[in-house]
Amino acid sequence: MSSDRLGVVEEILTNYRTQVSGKELTLTTTPDEDKERIKLQITKLKTQMQPYEQEYWEILSEQSGSIEISEQEAKVVVAEIVNQVGKIEVSSSTYPDEVLMLLRGIRDKLNQPDKSAAAKLKGIISSIPPFVGIYYEAELDTENFLRTHFPTFTRLIKGTIKKKQLS
Repeated sequence: MSSDRLGVVEEILTNYRTQVSGKELTLTTTPDEDKERIKLQITKLKTQMQPYEQEYWEILSEQSGSIEISEQEAKVVVAEIVNQVGKIEVSSSTYPDEVLMLLRGIRDKLNQPDKSAAAKLKGIISSIPPFVGIYYEAELDTENFLRTHFPTFTRLIKGTIKKKQLS
């Protein structure tokens, strides 16, 4: 059931993201007097998206224990996350303190020596919902943040979801 719902929620989010992208593109060619109205529409779409994004990460978190991640894939993703967290810390003025604290916590979990990379990664997946909560407070676009800073992680999650839906 959760697997089916995850697919539905992902489709809803894709539709919202497409609408937001369209509005953002429209901003580049719109007369100045219409820009504020379009910005408000973008804000409204992002607000409507939030419950679905929260649900997406909650379902993914619930399923994190049962998803299959190869150790080899996990090692690549873990290395990417640790590396990117370091880069983000250097440019810390870009993100709120809450995001940086969470990212440091994720990095610390990933640096624990006693677990396999796959187990660490599943632990990280299950800790993302609090990150989504920060999204609301800090108005951070979680999807773009993850896609920009953790592309391998994002691809792995998307691939895992697709495999799970097919099985």
